[in-house]
Amino acid sequence: MSVKTLHPSLTLETLAEWQLVRDAMGGEESVKKAAEAYLPMPGGFKAQSDGGRGMYAAYRNRAQFPELLKPSVGAMIGIIHGQEIPIDMPEAMNYLWEDADGMGLPLEAFHKRITRELLTIGAYAVLTDMPEEGGQPWLAGYRRDAVINWDEDWFVLDETGLVRDGFTWENVEKHRVLKLDEGAYSVLVYDADNKEGREVSVRGLGGKPLPRVPFCIGNSMDISAKLETPPLIGVANAAKAIYQLSADYRHQLYMSGQETLVAINGDAPEAVGAGVVHEMQGGEGQTPDLKYVSPTCSGIEAHKKAMEDNREAAVMAGARLFEKTAAGAESGEAKRLRYASETATLVSIAQASCQLLERALRNAAMIMGLNEAEVVVNAPTDLMDRTMSPQDFAALFGVYAEGGMSWETLHENGLRGGIYSTERTAEQEAELLDGPMGQENVA
Repeated sequence: MSVKTLHPSLTLETLAEWQLVRDAMGGEESVKKAAEAYLPMPGGFKAQSDGGRGMYAAYRNRAQFPELLKPSVGAMIGIIHGQEIPIDMPEAMNYLWEDADGMGLPLEAFHKRITRELLTIGAYAVLTDMPEEGGQPWLAGYRRDAVINWDEDWFVLDETGLVRDGFTWENVEKHRVLKLDEGAYSVLVYDADNKEGREVSVRGLGGKPLPRVPFCIGNSMDISAKLETPPLIGVANAAKAIYQLSADYRHQLYMSGQETLVAINGDAPEAVGAGVVHEMQGGEGQTPDLKYVSPTCSGIEAHKKAMEDNREAAVMAGARLFEKTAAGAESGEAKRLRYASETATLVSIAQASCQLLERALRNAAMIMGLNEAEVVVNAPTDLMDRTMSPQDFAALFGVYAEGGMSWETLHENGLRGGIYSTERTAEQEAELLDGPMGQENVA
């Protein structure tokens, strides 16, 4: 067996689903590049002298691919990351805020990348890596299709990609094997120069071996290597169906405008158009005639209706999160109930994204010899807008002023309602205040 051997779960069907979602995210250009993978050539085209290539190119160019997935994903990321997600970690790890991946990507942007992959593919992986000669660890993200084989404490990563050599770029094959060998983490790198694998030294603080593989895989539900169906595959499938229907629909529209002049029982005219006179003479007992004929295109309306139905299917698969309701037409409670089931999947993805980031950051703490328990990514429990109105806060303050609740409880409610900053504790907030909520009232 080769290092390139795929895990049994990576079936052709799974890889095809992932590719469809990525192409749908890439938009019309990406989808059309796939040609017959998403838009089969009609059988009649193949009878042409060129095998139908010319007619198929026009057929494909006229088709329209609906941009449904990318805006949906962008909006969902906005919902999940619309409010700050608090992250606690030891001070020695604060450099990761500005450079999480060793290439200048801020930690918040890295977190959004995790969320984006969980929304699209339904999985992502993060390796907490560090220089062979030692130094500060960083987070290296891996698309799920780059993790080609795995088992407990054993992973194979496909790092094949373009490498620059001067002014040229070359596709270089490379694989990395992560494993736990006799209780210690070890790495083997396979490339053109190391067919048998080159061992890479990875040690923690003080040169100590690491007790676990600093690699984690998450899916749309939790931290697990189990493959889940992409959350928005329904939207991608509906978009593909609309694209295929659009090709037939617009082909019929095109053909309906391509009338053909037919001469019956007479010679065809040399020219047609305004001001051109054509005289036809039929044979004995024959009546000459000249007329335009065109296809009836009776399926146009049916195709249009089918496209509308598929748009509704896309809405049901996730896009209805972006329906707009007239202001004042719906109470806050009604809106909460209406969105409850729709945000359930988003909540699980948001929590899985936070769990994956937390695990990766704890791996960094392990490498640096820090207390892993100090690393906490506070995942949201719901994604509804809980912004507190001034009237609601004034009412809560009245209860607090009358001794009906503690300062900590008031602060906790104000934190959820967006009144207080998530970057300060109740004690720190109290230190900034004057008057009845000052430090003297904090137990």
